[in-house]
Amino acid sequence: MIIALTGTIGSGKGEAAKYLQEKKFQYLVYSDVLREIAKQKCIEPTRENLHRIGRKIKEEGHDPGFLSKRLLKKITEKDAVVDGVRNVGEIQELKRHARTFVIGITASQRLRFQRIVLRKREGDPATFAAFKRIDNIENRGRTKGQEINACLRHADITIHNNGSIKELHGKIDRFLDSIVSKSHAQ
Repeated sequence: MIIALTGTIGSGKGEAAKYLQEKKFQYLVYSDVLREIAKQKCIEPTRENLHRIGRKIKEEGHDPGFLSKRLLKKITEKDAVVDGVRNVGEIQELKRHARTFVIGITASQRLRFQRIVLRKREGDPATFAAFKRIDNIENRGRTKGQEINACLRHADITIHNNGSIKELHGKIDRFLDSIVSKSHAQ
């Protein structure tokens, strides 16, 4: 089974991925494919540079599922979680494979900003104004390769992650249980 995670910056995709790893899911992330490309081209792997590489892939006419195809080749386990789906073409490529489910994760903008400040990840915006600008660009699909809102519309479930980590884990567990229940009923 493949669980694909999509959602807004700071919504909890990384925490969801970490939880699924604890459940023995192999972990793969889209930005790692972009980091590999950046390394090959001797480009510093900043958030902006990775986005630029992603846009260039799309602008050069690569298949919309290009990054998903690269990630799918890396899956070696029965269950995998792929983190960071940012365009519908990537979802469509993943869905060509049996038992792929997309979880969309969202949270309020102010809470997401607080989370990214706490995580202190290199390349994250330092001010709420900068965060809002990046968030709005990524979510609305104004650039090639960044269409989070469209991805959320293609999710099998959207989890509103405005609560605790324990609540997020519970929502993930309920979704996984529903998948198992449906497969046993068929």
